[in-house]
Amino acid sequence: MAQSSSTRSYLPAAERRAGIVAAAARIGIDEGLERITLRHVAEQVGVRPGLINHYFPEAEALVADAFVQTTRTEREMLFAHEADDSALTRIAALLSRAFAPQSAEMSRLWLNARNLSRYNEALRHAVSEEETANRTLLTRLILSGIEAGESRSEHRDESALLILILLDALTGYANEELTEVTPLVVPVVYASVERELGLPAGALARRTT
Repeated sequence: MAQSSSTRSYLPAAERRAGIVAAAARIGIDEGLERITLRHVAEQVGVRPGLINHYFPEAEALVADAFVQTTRTEREMLFAHEADDSALTRIAALLSRAFAPQSAEMSRLWLNARNLSRYNEALRHAVSEEETANRTLLTRLILSGIEAGESRSEHRDESALLILILLDALTGYANEELTEVTPLVVPVVYASVERELGLPAGALARRTT
């Protein structure tokens, strides 16, 4: 049931802003970041465009915030783990989740954001910051595996960057049918990551089966 106008008017500012960003994030996933306009978000939230403009005078900032919210949710999913999981188990889980069919929409969002960021400075900064956050977490995870004696890497920062580049391998195909591409790319990524971390062939792949 739709909220009455009086109920909508008295939402706390923080809750109102969160609802706007959540609506914009859903539009970004479903329709593309370029479809996030003040008017379109207002329609989804059920308010007048002027209210959206009050919180986001420029649509570019709303696009960036929507992207950040979505990618942070993705990061929580990719790096989720149990307290007793080893570093290698966590890396294997990350790879498996990144190549899961439901991750295709995130690949499309990243592709969309990188293209659109050419014209949106706020989004360009957001993309850079989210990439850095992912790289930082993965670098720490690789270091944990090295310290535990599970893996080897002389340059953990470079290894993290390489792995993220490999995980982006499907992004270029994100707008295509992935059923034929994925089986070709995934084994190459696993083998490359295993070599980079000084692991025997199949060490990570076996942990996902």
